Amino acid sequence: MVRISSIVMFFLASALSVQACSYCQCEFSNGDHCCVYSDSEIGNLDCPTYCANAHRADGANSPTGPGTACAAGGKYKCASAFTALDRTPCYKQ
Repeated sequence: MVRISSIVMFFLASALSVQACSYCQCEFSNGDHCCVYSDSEIGNLDCPTYCANAHRADGANSPTGPGTACAAGGKYKCASAFTALDRTPCYKQ
């Protein structure tokens, strides 16, 4: 009985825990990927905060400023380091 309750508690804790990401794949409002944000100095990121005002680093607005806005209000998915390799990075101020 103790073993079963331990297993149940493990799965419950896993389901309720906040997902921590090292790579935040910010999305457009239609769900397509916009850009990937990562910061090796911070490690696990608060993706909704970083993706809330994210812009692609594509130079669409000016060569030195932020590019295309993701404009999805913080919508994101966690991405792996491998997936992040071929994605457009987010503009970092």
